[in-house]
Amino acid sequence: MNGETQVIYSVGEILQVVRSLLEAKFQNVFVAGEISNFKMASSGHMYFSMKDEKGRLDCVFFRGNSGALTFRPEDGLQVVAGGFLTLYEAQGRFQLNVRVLEPKGVGGLQLAFEQLKKKLLEEGLFALERKRPLPKYPRKIAIITSWAGAALHDFLKILKTRVGIEDFEIFDVKVQGKDAPDGIKKAIEEVSFQKKHDVLVLTRGGGSQEDLSAFNDEGVVRALAASPIPSISAVGHEVDFTLCDFVADVRAATPTQAATLIAPSREETKAELKNLALRLKNALVSVVEEKKRDLKEWGRALKARRPDLLLDQARQDVDTQAESLKETLSRLLRDRKLGLGRMGDFLIRSSPLVQLRPYKEKLKGLEGRLEAYHPYAPLKRGYAVVTRKETGEILKSSKEVQKGEKLGIRLWKGSLESQVTSSNERS
Repeated sequence: MNGETQVIYSVGEILQVVRSLLEAKFQNVFVAGEISNFKMASSGHMYFSMKDEKGRLDCVFFRGNSGALTFRPEDGLQVVAGGFLTLYEAQGRFQLNVRVLEPKGVGGLQLAFEQLKKKLLEEGLFALERKRPLPKYPRKIAIITSWAGAALHDFLKILKTRVGIEDFEIFDVKVQGKDAPDGIKKAIEEVSFQKKHDVLVLTRGGGSQEDLSAFNDEGVVRALAASPIPSISAVGHEVDFTLCDFVADVRAATPTQAATLIAPSREETKAELKNLALRLKNALVSVVEEKKRDLKEWGRALKARRPDLLLDQARQDVDTQAESLKETLSRLLRDRKLGLGRMGDFLIRSSPLVQLRPYKEKLKGLEGRLEAYHPYAPLKRGYAVVTRKETGEILKSSKEVQKGEKLGIRLWKGSLESQVTSSNERS
């Protein structure tokens, strides 16, 4: 105006210029602040503000950039956001397009761990009343781990020294990496579906928090909590804790300790039997001593009334009860020893050779019966079958032939040919 040429911009042109300037100047910035007004759109995009005591900055975290996010953003969290400044032209709004988001002062994995731990704790998944005792003598063990891990070698070395275990099955899975949670979850669900194992063991060796993150995955933890099989979690070293440790029925500090918790060793079993024998012996001695004291009392009370006969009966009672207690002790010890050998007895009884023997005897009997009913069996005893030579018809009476007619005679071995010279027609 005033005679000068004025440049007139459209709204869109101004917004484009501002946007270009912002994006060129602030390509890679990091902003610290507190999350507020957090919203998760149905598209998966996240919208929130970052604020401090001096102001507020709108932010958008598109779904395509949030794949590596390790925690759940929520109002009140102090975070550091990295991205570029831009202008949302449709609303003329200045905002930060977020590409990375990390909690301030604590790692993302640790924050995710604490968030999920709090959630599951409030649901009661860590409650002590949910914990089930392990069977004392489990027969079949399911082991979910990696074949390549050193933890498996140490675990199996100890497991072979335990008593009563008939079989174990290893479910080979990845124990770290992005595919690990899905594989571990599916293995837990497979063991739960089969319902043929007595104990489920989830194990791997030590590592960083990131290495162990698969065992903090919500899907894995919930699958373990839902399993009907009593479980042991032995993940990492003694100082390592995962959410699977909290939800399992038993937490072992190391894979080696897990193997010792599954079943007692041979030495422990022998010690238990020895202790039982000692307790039974002491009980027997105590009962015998008590009966002796009773016997003395009876002797004094019956001294004036033919105590000799009554005393003899009392002595006999003591001997009878002592013998009964000895037999009970022997039976209990024998049962315990038989229990340890039960597995071998079962295998012997289940041997295919043992099962085959009755069938052989039965087949032999059937062969005998079949031979007895064979149409030519009588021939073996000296009988013969006579037929017409021309037709092969079996003859039953001499009345059926004519003089001079040719006959065939079947013997047990071979046959003869004859001609009728005479016949006796008597029946």
